[in-house]
Amino acid sequence: MKKSYHLTLLLVSLGWLIIFVGRLTPSTLLVQIMKDLQITDVQAGIALSGMWFLYGIMQYPGGAFSDAVGRKKIIALSLVFFSFASFLMGMNINFVTFVFTCSFIGFASGILPIPSFTMIAELFGPQKGKALGIHSSIGSISGLVPLILPFIVVIFGWRNIFLLWGVFGFIIAYLFYLLSTESLTKPEKKSHIDRFKTGLKSLTEKDAFFMLIVNLIISFAWIGLLSWFPTYIQQEKGFGPEVAGLLFSIVLSGGLLLKPIIGHLSDKINRLLIMTVLTALACISLYVLTISNSFIVLVIVSFMLSQTSAFYLVRTSYLMDIWHSKSAGTNLGVFRSLIILLGSPISALIGWSKGIYEFNTIILMISIGLLFAVVLLVIRLVKEEWAILKK
Repeated sequence: MKKSYHLTLLLVSLGWLIIFVGRLTPSTLLVQIMKDLQITDVQAGIALSGMWFLYGIMQYPGGAFSDAVGRKKIIALSLVFFSFASFLMGMNINFVTFVFTCSFIGFASGILPIPSFTMIAELFGPQKGKALGIHSSIGSISGLVPLILPFIVVIFGWRNIFLLWGVFGFIIAYLFYLLSTESLTKPEKKSHIDRFKTGLKSLTEKDAFFMLIVNLIISFAWIGLLSWFPTYIQQEKGFGPEVAGLLFSIVLSGGLLLKPIIGHLSDKINRLLIMTVLTALACISLYVLTISNSFIVLVIVSFMLSQTSAFYLVRTSYLMDIWHSKSAGTNLGVFRSLIILLGSPISALIGWSKGIYEFNTIILMISIGLLFAVVLLVIRLVKEEWAILKK
């Protein structure tokens, strides 16, 4: 394996890290931002849903344009847009500007994932599971941010935090464009309408459509978790922002060491089996979260939840095995756009539901949805194994 491939993996992973950090910071500092801008739970939920909505919308353009002009240019462009969005986020004055800047961060961030995933898969081939695991693991470092931000924000204020992320984004964009290796040297010439049709057609494939349904259920859980977890710990469990930040940090960074191992295992054994186990773990973790106020139990639950995010890297490897490389960006872009767009209203829905139902009831309903996803995965896994035995 060329050393330049490993350098590219490092740089694209750092790009993923800073964008992940930028998307998590509004949720982590939501209590302080809401107080400063004088906005309500419902308004905060609308802003966060706007971020997820634009993040979802831009998955397809990010993938399609990377198929057309190469992965490298699109990734660098995403990082530059993200830096500008972060600068503007630090200048918010009211609810309207908060919705706009959250949406802009979603727009910029949404361009990056598909070119990143496809670049890594193309460069590392049969070892893509392990490489994607390393990529995801580096992104998990973002989990340290909720741990330290509540302390740093006291000194510097939440606005300056976003300005700092903007500076880091520009630096990473420059280094990536200068030093990384392009994985798609001969992009396929095709109209954007034809690309979109190709992406939609890919969803009609049996394996891709099944994964779409399962992934949608899991995304409801993760989008809701990323948007409201720190607030849930403070309002429902009665802990302060420091403890909420610690637990959120564990959720996001607890998979730091295990994700490369899970990714490596996905190159060796049935990926459906791994996804089934991870989804079941998420289901159990959310249920336990609703019934315990013990700090020790919440730490264990947070660690368990952190492992379940590895579902996404295994899913990407699963889909990349199905799709042709030159259209993989478009296909994965359409897939992720649909998933995130359908899942993005969950942030606003939770914000609205909090005024009607108990927070624990909402989490329990999400856990039941994950149980349904586990059942679907088990049925599919049994059918595949039975088909193999019949041969």
